[in-house]
Amino acid sequence: MTKRTSQARLPALLLAALLVGGLVPAFVAPAAASLIVRLEAGPQTGYRFDAAGKVLQSKKITVPSPINVSASARAWIAGRGTHLRVASGTFSGWWIKESMTAYIPGLVVNATYRPAVRAVFPAGSYLGYKFDAGWQIASTKRAVLSRDSAATISRRAVIHGRPFGEVVNGIWAGYWIPLASPSVLRAQALTCTSPGHVGAGNQQVFRVLPGADSQLALTFDMGGRLNPGRDIVNRLILDRVCTTFFPTGAMGATPEGQAILMVIGAHPELFEVGNHTYHHCNLRSGGGGSPTTASCPKTRPTNSFIANQMTTAAAVIRAATGMEPAPYWRAPYGADDAGVRNAVASAGYTKTFGWDVDTIDWRPVAEGGPTAAQIADKVAVNAVNGSDVLMHLGGFNTYDALPSMVQRLRARGLTPTTISQILR
Repeated sequence: MTKRTSQARLPALLLAALLVGGLVPAFVAPAAASLIVRLEAGPQTGYRFDAAGKVLQSKKITVPSPINVSASARAWIAGRGTHLRVASGTFSGWWIKESMTAYIPGLVVNATYRPAVRAVFPAGSYLGYKFDAGWQIASTKRAVLSRDSAATISRRAVIHGRPFGEVVNGIWAGYWIPLASPSVLRAQALTCTSPGHVGAGNQQVFRVLPGADSQLALTFDMGGRLNPGRDIVNRLILDRVCTTFFPTGAMGATPEGQAILMVIGAHPELFEVGNHTYHHCNLRSGGGGSPTTASCPKTRPTNSFIANQMTTAAAVIRAATGMEPAPYWRAPYGADDAGVRNAVASAGYTKTFGWDVDTIDWRPVAEGGPTAAQIADKVAVNAVNGSDVLMHLGGFNTYDALPSMVQRLRARGLTPTTISQILR
């Protein structure tokens, strides 16, 4: 078997500069000094190493929102993984570890194999990806392996900072499969599930979810602004984050809402839905509403109005996703009481979900809302085992907060998953 790496050599002057700095990388690529690197919002750490890869200095900065910087090299630091040598901005001259929060956008090939080599697939559930010319998700394919298996891959690469292998035979021929690490030929199975809702049973109210096993729920409401909802859902698919969504019927009935719900419905292995009423009225006190207030009574709604809000929303959600929202629901504005819960229970909704971490991502920065880094930090620091985190598909900086949030939660040993997986 032969192996041909795709990395080009650095120009002699740049390589000499690296040697003077004490770092001798195992490989360096690409050769240009104008590589574009995306640094996602959140904490970023730069390093300086000696020739053995020992850290000489480190520098930590919080990036409020994603930025692009230039880099002069991409190198493997012995025992520490692939790093990017930044050539502009605050981190100029420092190495930052390549990851889903610091990466060269698109495809970077680490190795090409001729002939193709074997990759291990332990028993589990897998999601394969096809990408378009801009390296955005074009399609996916899921399969469950009941026993350990293998497939051959022709390339090992990093796509948007995430390690993948290109499969050339079997179930995922033509698809990219996530790898456990950039240097190991072992496929990464899904670590979360969407097993189906728990039964209706008796009424229950949840803010922290019982039964969690190093898990938390990242939940998203869809009751107003819809941009960048589709981007958020696609990022959750790319990062294999199982999620529970609470759409309203009114927003789900819009063209963009329909498109978002269809993507959610196409991924039952990752996603599930609950009910957020039809018009997003305040069911406890009256008022509220989205996209307008015209359909909401000014005073406390009647029980029949509340039940109708649930059933009409459910019809939209089922039609667009093929999923059943009952018995899960979330009260608009978190405004519920025993009377409201009795009214929604009459329509089949006995499980009421609040939250214990509120990102307040619906508020723009100009009006005192959080930056992407602040959203990521709030969740990554404050979430606990069983947390129910509230976010919105129309959150102003939510999309940019997700990479740091997910990476840091997983580093803490907390797996983001569906409400149902935790309750089961």
